[in-house]
Amino acid sequence: MNIQENTLVFRLGDNDNIIKINKRSQIKHFIADLDGLDIDVVKKIKDKLLIFAQSIDKENASFVVVYNITFDDKLVIVPTIQEAFDYIEMEDIERKLEL
Repeated sequence: MNIQENTLVFRLGDNDNIIKINKRSQIKHFIADLDGLDIDVVKKIKDKLLIFAQSIDKENASFVVVYNITFDDKLVIVPTIQEAFDYIEMEDIERKLEL
């Protein structure tokens, strides 16, 4: 399975609008690109990100946040998009090994 084909990368825009960067069929994994957002905005949406992460986890899927500061221990937060894809790929391999 190609991880990039099954991943939706989205980012929060300047006006708090979600902007889709790429969308493919059979989306299973999600990356929230928060790069460039003020930390105060990130803290305001943190609870919604946590709820989303919990719902994704129940589906055996992945949710990774891209941001330059770790702002919550319950979220997977990495500094780059590439690291987010790498994390998702490793998590997918672990799931397959558990079967």
